[in-house]
Amino acid sequence: MEPLAKLGSTDLQVSRHGFGAARIGDGAPLDRIEALFDDLLDLGINFIDTADCYAHSEELIGRYLGTRIGEFVVATKCGCITDGEQGEVYSRPVIERSIDRSLKRMGLECLDLVFLHTCSADILRAGEATDALLRARDVGKVRYIGYSGDDEDALQAISMGIFDAVQVTFNILNQTALDEVLPAAETAGLGVVAKRPIANARLLPPDSPQFHAGPYWDPIRSLLAGEGAWDDPLECSLRFTLSHPVISSAIIGTTSATHARENARRAQASPLSPQLLDALHELRPED
Repeated sequence: MEPLAKLGSTDLQVSRHGFGAARIGDGAPLDRIEALFDDLLDLGINFIDTADCYAHSEELIGRYLGTRIGEFVVATKCGCITDGEQGEVYSRPVIERSIDRSLKRMGLECLDLVFLHTCSADILRAGEATDALLRARDVGKVRYIGYSGDDEDALQAISMGIFDAVQVTFNILNQTALDEVLPAAETAGLGVVAKRPIANARLLPPDSPQFHAGPYWDPIRSLLAGEGAWDDPLECSLRFTLSHPVISSAIIGTTSATHARENARRAQASPLSPQLLDALHELRPED
């Protein structure tokens, strides 16, 4: 079963390996989705990340979880224009309609966690978007609020002192959050959700400059081999992300129950040693 971690200062306990539901609404066979959700329950993966603009993702979550949805912590995102809607992105009316739509789609009375979906620092400073989220929390439609985004935008969100969690890009090939964003989130007591934790599997394609068998990794190849970390490059990628205690959960998207089981196995692996982590930090590959 998946180990659980406290999400920052909230009372939410989330599986360290979370499920990214972006792709399930893109035409995957319905029987495959049903099998996938059954496996998530069996594996103890209780954290689901979705968004109002992820095709039919929210509807499918509501349909296949039904009364079991209370066994999960469900996070969604808001602020974008979706389904031909009219209005200004990140405006109060758009956010309010988005939250109401998410509640209806998933058959919920209150959302566990809602992230602002990758808006700029300027929009955060303007205040309308954050005010709309705070209002939704105050009237009981949302329990906790978060921000999804990177770099200076994420730092702005953290500095405002109103968010409970942040969702940031962090993986073995993109460590830009390591210097400022992750330390700031930890100091502020925010829960941190890592997106793209296996670097979109870019270690596997032979034509990638970071191909796991290529020269890119020569400076630390002996360390990787010595820890058995390179036997499964995707496991190594996930171990890298989860070896940082500030990360509460790392979300991986799939439409395959088989892949979900494989990723759950990978998430059970032990953290990388401090020596190997330091070497990977020194390598500091960037996007």
